Amino acid sequence: MKRIFFTQQQPFGYLPLRAGLGLITEDELASRTQDCASISRFTVLCPKIYTTRTRPLSGEYYVVQGSRLKAKPVEPRIEFQVRISEWLDLRRAVFMKGGTIIGWAIANRNDLTFPELDLGVRGTTFEQLRDELLRLSPKATIATPFYVNLLERIE
Repeated sequence: MKRIFFTQQQPFGYLPLRAGLGLITEDELASRTQDCASISRFTVLCPKIYTTRTRPLSGEYYVVQGSRLKAKPVEPRIEFQVRISEWLDLRRAVFMKGGTIIGWAIANRNDLTFPELDLGVRGTTFEQLRDELLRLSPKATIATPFYVNLLERIE
């Protein structure tokens, strides 16, 4: 099992990630959001079911926090697997596979858009997601290949 960091989820107490993996319900997510002092009262969290990285993920992971040298698992432990990974074109906001467009990154899924399901914050636009990805990956540009990874609970 590999370790992985979710630095943008840490201020939210990993609540969107936990909800996306089914570790807590959406009702628990809504009630526990108000308990987090670090979350603005205008921020509405939603489940996080995707993570976008500069390389595709595959296999089983557990979430860690801290420095790279002294990283410790998040408590309670969060584990997931990745079996599906698709290329995301940041310029055109499309998902690609083998050079063919297979979906739009701005489409809705159960009332939520892909950017909302990636960052775990309602109201997130594709432009905000793109800016956050480029901020988190300082060496990346708009032409850098990014990969969308579907997070699934380990059964």
